[in-house]
Formats: sequence, C-alpha cells, structure tokens
Amino acid sequence: MVAFLLLSMGLPSGHAQDLQGPSWEMGWVTDVDPKYLVDLEEDWDLTGELVIYVANDGPAALNLALSYDFDEDGPFSFDGPEDIEVGGNSNDTFTVSITGKDAQTVRSFSPSSSLEITVLGEEKVGDSTVRSQEVAADITVPRMYRLIPNLVEPTSTLFSGSWVDFTLEVSNLGNTQDAITRGEATVRSCPHLSVSGLEQLDNTVVQVTNANGDNAVQFTLRLEASTSHQERTCEISIAVESEGDQTKRSSTFNVDVVAPVVEETTNQDSNEEDEPLLPDSSSLPWVSLFDVLAVMLVALMAARWRRF
Repeated sequence: MVAFLLLSMGLPSGHAQDLQGPSWEMGWVTDVDPKYLVDLEEDWDLTGELVIYVANDGPAALNLALSYDFDEDGPFSFDGPEDIEVGGNSNDTFTVSITGKDAQTVRSFSPSSSLEITVLGEEKVGDSTVRSQEVAADITVPRMYRLIPNLVEPTSTLFSGSWVDFTLEVSNLGNTQDAITRGEATVRSCPHLSVSGLEQLDNTVVQVTNANGDNAVQFTLRLEASTSHQERTCEISIAVESEGDQTKRSSTFNVDVVAPVVEETTNQDSNEEDEPLLPDSSSLPWVSLFDVLAVMLVALMAARWRRF
C-alpha cells in the first residue's frame, strides 16, 4: 500500500515536468543598467532600440507569445513583435523600437525620472501557459539645455546725450533647470552707444519654461548715447551663455538715435541786426556836390561886392 501511494504521488510530478519541457531563457542584449537613455534631437524627436535574446536549450522549436507593459501616459511609444519562434538548441533576438509622442510631452518629461517597460514571454500549450519569463528596464531621456533670449525694443525715442530702457526676456526651452553664466552686448555701426545693466544676468537660474511661458525671467537694460552721437540707425545684439551646455544664443533689434536740431542764423540776418536800417529810396530832390560849391561861390562874391 505504501509503495502504491508513493508511485501515485510521483506520477503527476513527472507528468508536469514533461509538460514544461526543456528550459529556455530570455534576457537583455542592450545595456539597460541602470537605465536606457534614448537619443533626443533638438526638435524633441526621440528614438531608441531595446534588443532581447531568447536562448532555447531544447531540441524542439520554441514559440513564445510576447506582450509589453508600460505607462501609456508617458512620452514613449514602444513597438515590438507579438510572438517569436526560436529553433531547437539555438539563440535568437528580437527588437523593441522606441519613439516619442508630441514635442511638448517629450520636453515636459524630466530627465531625472524614468519610465519602466516590462516584456513578458509566455510558452503556451493550447490556451495554457507552460512557462513564462519577463524582463524589465527603465527608460529615460538625456538633458537638453536651451536658453533663448528675446529683446523687446524700447518705445521711447533715443536722443544724443540721453538714454532709454528696454527689456530682455530669457526662456528655458530645454527639459532641465539651467543658469545664465553671463550676458554680452554687441553694438554695430554706433561706437558712441553703450548698453548697461548686463551684470544682473550673471549666474541667474532659469527654471524650465512651460507652454504658457511661465518661469521666463526678465531684465531691464539701458541704452546710453553720448552727446557726440550722430543721427543714425544702430544694431543692438544681446547674447546669453548657458551654464548647462556653454552655448551662446542671441537676440537682435535696431534702434534710431536722433541728434538734436541746432538753429543757425545766416550772415544776412546778422548784418541786418548790426547796421541801421536805411530807406531804399527818397522823394527829396538830390543835390550834387557841384551845385553846393557853386552856391557857396556866388554867396562869397556877393559878400565882397557889398563891401565896395
């Protein structure tokens, strides 16, 4: 009786072992330790590939049903085969491609976080799963730095010997916090025009700017024109340097410098003020010098005639 019971207990165990069949293994070919970093372009287009191997130690072909589990609210889309067949005593691989969703969703995903994908392989007999294995990996994005300056032109007129204020706005269109190392101003065509206030940009932290423009920083700068500045159009360019990638990006606008009008008097006006005004013509008879001398001679002879 004891022998019969032992034999009965041993049969299901052996039968289950036969159903499971020879062993197989699934694992990563791609290096995913500690995370897999996708490739990210400046237009927020991302790509990546995860390669997985299946080692079949049995003599018969192995057929696996594959499924993928991940958070669909994340920025990644995954695409891989639904099943794979691996020959007996051989290895094979399959690839899961990674693409990104829209640019704003990708940019809003922090590079300090990650999204897990789990790949499940199931060996089935009919509708029953004989054996299954799964592998998992954390997916993340690289850090992108992009400080973008934008200049707002002054609304007031800039005269020689005066100044006007204007606004510089800096947005962080990357996916991680950045800082302005320093700011630089370039003035073209106007050597007597200068920009002041750039020191306030040094080491200013700029948080990621969202789609609504939140977290952009603003600075008030000043244009100063010397008294000797001539009337002309000047080009102003302000560049900011990113601490994250040491890249300089700039914004430019034109400003007109107006010289004051100087009123000058002509020589004719000056002479008219210094000399007395004389009439151009007169209605009195004109007496010549000869007539005056003749009258004096007649008067002198008349006087002498009276003495005699």
